[in-house]
Amino acid sequence: MKYLFLTTLLFSGIAQSSDWPEIQFPDTAKVEIVADNMTHNGYPMKTWLMTDKQSQMMTASYFKNLWKNNSFRFDARMFNGDYIINSLQPPYLLTVRIQSNFDGVIAYVGITKDMDEQSLNQARKNSFPTLMNSDVISDIHSNDIYKNGRTLTIASKQSVSANYYFYRNHFLQKGWIENIGLLEASIGTAALQLSKGTDIVDISFNKENDVTYIVANQVMERQ
Repeated sequence: MKYLFLTTLLFSGIAQSSDWPEIQFPDTAKVEIVADNMTHNGYPMKTWLMTDKQSQMMTASYFKNLWKNNSFRFDARMFNGDYIINSLQPPYLLTVRIQSNFDGVIAYVGITKDMDEQSLNQARKNSFPTLMNSDVISDIHSNDIYKNGRTLTIASKQSVSANYYFYRNHFLQKGWIENIGLLEASIGTAALQLSKGTDIVDISFNKENDVTYIVANQVMERQ
């Protein structure tokens, strides 16, 4: 699942204790929970997938009418053919991205909770290793009863080979076992899968315009 949220509104730094707001959906919509217990770059987040036979503009009007008057900051605009609405209701940012399709709309709805700096640093303390000149684009955590999941996207200025051997050596030195190791440096791709007991990490590497993009999926047994 690709999370498509435009953060044109920034948290104001206002934080307060509050229960998560309840999202209301149109009566005609079908709604699926994507995640109700996850973090994105350290911020707690909940997401839903909504489909409806209403038009894009009618769906946008529904959420605008629902959120605008309750917003500390509000933004609604078209972006690459999608209608995106951001409503800052401290300490929460409510977002919907509405895509038209042949039979109505598909909408991705999310709530992100603001965190104070101390809590944010605590949430981010379990850092994922990276080479120099690498940036973590996104870091998404999800949890269920038995497992903790984590998906990271990293952009690196180092080569595919350098990143491949860095991660391979890092995990092998920590006692992980290599299940799959494929390196095609000539075409700028590579893949790794390693395991340690029931814990698994899958890492893919792809070179685009002198940047190595790394996607790491890690599934760990809950302690």
